[in-house]
Amino acid sequence: MQIGTVGKKVGLSVHAIRFYERNSLLPRPPRTHGGFRRFDESDVERLRFIRRVQNLGFTLSEVRDLLELRQNRLQPCAPVRRRLEQKLADMRKKLADLQKLEHELRFALRSCDREMRKRSARCPLLKETNKRKPESAN
Repeated sequence: MQIGTVGKKVGLSVHAIRFYERNSLLPRPPRTHGGFRRFDESDVERLRFIRRVQNLGFTLSEVRDLLELRQNRLQPCAPVRRRLEQKLADMRKKLADLQKLEHELRFALRSCDREMRKRSARCPLLKETNKRKPESAN
């Protein structure tokens, strides 16, 4: 299969496939006499795996580690489970941070709404900037 066909099968751009190849996530495929890359079903499966674990939030380095584990004949589940637990913990932290940010944005909007009811509306966010200490100073 040529790279365009593989890309359509997997849902990746030609550029993404070349990127994975350059970053050693995908072995360099053999080439035809005309210089075209020739991929097989194992490459398609590998690209599907890469895409799947990246969608779970794994970085390229982590994907590389998972690919190495995948090559192991035993394919141990425990190290993968630990990685998944860490991703879940990271995601929960990000959600908590986003919820805190949402709360702060709602508060700022309520302050703006109250101020805009006044004739001489002055932006409370701009006023507060001088009064409030940065979060890291607390």
